[in-house]
Amino acid sequence: MLSTKKINVEASLNSNGLPSSSNLGSELSTAVLTLSSEDKLTGKVELMSATVDCTMKFDLSTKAIQALECK
Repeated sequence: MLSTKKINVEASLNSNGLPSSSNLGSELSTAVLTLSSEDKLTGKVELMSATVDCTMKFDLSTKAIQALECK
């Protein structure tokens, strides 16, 4: 029987690992921060695995997600 399980994911972000060529300063000045994430999800018995590749635009002024695109 197939089932779906919703999961919550929490992430901590910091700027320590950013390259010097990062455009973080210009994104912060526009109040829209673009975050990209990629992960692979597997289970205990690997009948199926999934790769998640998402990009999210976060509006810092309203503290809301402006756009979310997952491949």
